[in-house]
Amino acid sequence: MTDPTTGAAGPAAVKAGIFDLRLILALLFCIYGTVLTVLGATATSQADLDRAGGANVNLWVGVGMLVGAALFAGWARLRPVRLPPGAAEPTGSTTGSTGPEQ
Repeated sequence: MTDPTTGAAGPAAVKAGIFDLRLILALLFCIYGTVLTVLGATATSQADLDRAGGANVNLWVGVGMLVGAALFAGWARLRPVRLPPGAAEPTGSTTGSTGPEQ
């Protein structure tokens, strides 16, 4: 029988959600990219441009990081990590025992 919510047979798979590394990287790239883009667009002197060979490095790297953040977020949205069925369920006691119970 097919599950009406997922369209797949059997129990529904659980998404990894916020713990997906791609989303964490997208957030970090977005924060750093925004900071670099603002710095590159506002606080650039001619001495800074001369040191970088005439290129506004902060601006270009910031824009590149924002594009990278969008790519990571899109990748995570289009291809979410699905945990196998039963992975989200508790697997045993929480007492921390490592040996078999007697």
